[in-house]
Amino acid sequence: MNYEQQKMLTCIGNKRSLIKNIEEIVEKDVLQSFEEDKINILDGFAGSSVVSRCLSKYSKRIYSNDLEAYSSIMAHCFLVKPTEEDKVLIYQHIDTMNQIAKEGPYFEGIICEMYSPQDTDNIQQDERCFYTRENALIIDTLRKYIQENIEERLVSYCITPLLIKASIHVNTGGVFKGFYKDKETKKGKFGGTAGNDLDRIKGRIHLEYPIWSENTFEARIFNQDINHLIKELPDDIDLIYYDPPYNEHPYSSNYFMLNVILTNKKPTSCSKVSGIPTDWSRSDYNSISKQKKAFSAMKELLHESFKKCKFILLSYNNEGIIQTKEWEELFQPYTVKKYEIPYGTYKASRNLKKRNNKVIERMYLISQN
Repeated sequence: MNYEQQKMLTCIGNKRSLIKNIEEIVEKDVLQSFEEDKINILDGFAGSSVVSRCLSKYSKRIYSNDLEAYSSIMAHCFLVKPTEEDKVLIYQHIDTMNQIAKEGPYFEGIICEMYSPQDTDNIQQDERCFYTRENALIIDTLRKYIQENIEERLVSYCITPLLIKASIHVNTGGVFKGFYKDKETKKGKFGGTAGNDLDRIKGRIHLEYPIWSENTFEARIFNQDINHLIKELPDDIDLIYYDPPYNEHPYSSNYFMLNVILTNKKPTSCSKVSGIPTDWSRSDYNSISKQKKAFSAMKELLHESFKKCKFILLSYNNEGIIQTKEWEELFQPYTVKKYEIPYGTYKASRNLKKRNNKVIERMYLISQN
């Protein structure tokens, strides 16, 4: 297991499968324009942070930003390297957490109360069924341990392994909009009607140590709207990587559970079936309104970004909200090189069963005329 390929947040649209393509573009078409082999880079929509990790090896300084708190805490974990002394403490904490996860004593918290059945083997009507009772107890217990025992400077390094495993051992196909149910009884059921993928779903949560890069770079982590942040950043950025949301399904609601675990606060108001907090945030890039908010936001972002950088590498799906003709309009003031990369689609949600098996990820390397 290495730095870039270690276990990561399970989320739709993560770019792990495209890392080689991104590296090739950076090495062949970006770095050649600079005298140095290390440059300043911004990842504006960091998500799982896998691209930030990839780009860090080319970086003197890397800025990593995401609108979601869970994403930013993960970026801090993987990009801001702890001291050797703190690594020892982190390993000790994770060992202790794994011992508690295995033997207890356990604590019932928000996940037990709101997002799992009281009995894994006897699920009742209207019980939410995201986690087994056993894993819900582990999540609540370890979250309590983190809150009460871990030094503030070390929290990101200990909660990130928990968030990652909470995104893996869950009774969904990858998003938290809903959990698998039995089609006939309409009750929650682990693995759905057919009982699929039970080793993953019911597998007991066990945390793994984070792995840090051997490369030297400075990392700065942000948790902001990129259209606001870009105006505040210095003008010495060489390359910006943008991977904006491309459909109407916001990450804030798709992955609400990670923020619930992170904040450790019971939602004051939430949806009846899935328990999604009603105060989730929607990015303009998720908007399919007639006002073309996604188009307008991207136009502004490109304009503001070129006040700060030399190149933008932008990744976008061919099924995205911003259409091909709109991209052509957006790119008129710039020089653009396009790359098209086919890759497999996410089809675990029932409303995506008819989706093509392959879609095209379009990457645009943009510079000023």
